[in-house]
Amino acid sequence: MSVLPVIVVFGLSFPPIFFEIIVSLLLFWLVRRLLLPVGLYDFVWHPALFNTALYCCLFYLVSRLFV
Repeated sequence: MSVLPVIVVFGLSFPPIFFEIIVSLLLFWLVRRLLLPVGLYDFVWHPALFNTALYCCLFYLVSRLFV
């Protein structure tokens, strides 16, 4: 018996982190879509670095909710 739970969808087994990545990616797209019209990216020095940090923060929050 495995210690880590596995989620089976249509006969394929996925680790729980897979769904956390998908949920955090959807949240990232939503937050980014909301921040673009506001003009926050005009004040950001490195947009790619900001996007990476934003995704990491969202992934951490989602992973804490799943635990």
